[in-house]
Amino acid sequence: MRKLIIIVLFLSSCNWADLDIKKTGMHKNSQSIAESKENGVFRRTVNINKSIIAIGNNRTDTIKEIWLENMWMYSDQGSVLKDSAEQLLILFGDSSKVYNDKLLLKARSDYFGWNGVFFISKRNLGDTIFVVPNTSGNPNTNLDTILLR
Repeated sequence: MRKLIIIVLFLSSCNWADLDIKKTGMHKNSQSIAESKENGVFRRTVNINKSIIAIGNNRTDTIKEIWLENMWMYSDQGSVLKDSAEQLLILFGDSSKVYNDKLLLKARSDYFGWNGVFFISKRNLGDTIFVVPNTSGNPNTNLDTILLR
C-alpha cells in the first residue's frame, strides 16, 4: 500500500505538459505515409532504383516507404500548420526503429536527420542519396547509393 501511495504521488507531481508530443514551434515529420495523409501534408510517393540497400558489415535494410510531404508543425491549438517547403522522408525496416550513429544518409553536401524516420528538406536534395558510414575513416566511402526517380 505504501508503494502504491508513493507511485500515485510521483505520477501526480509529473509535469505532463513536458510529455506533450504536440509542442509548437518545431518542425515535425510524419512517421509513415498513412500519418502524412492523416496530417494533410502528404505530397507523393517517390520511386527509387531499389528497395534493399547495404548498410555496412555485410548487412542490408529495406526501404519500406519513401515520400514527400510539406514541412509542418503544430499550432497552439494542436492542429497541423502546413508549410510550403517540402521534405523527403524514408522509413526503413530496421534502421528507422532505433537511431544508429554508424549509418548516415547524404544528399549533396547535407545529411538526413533522424526522428524515427530519416528526413531532409527537398531543397537540399538531388537525385542521388549516398549511404555512408559515420566513421573517422574516408568520408567518401559509399556503402550504397539510392537513386530517386
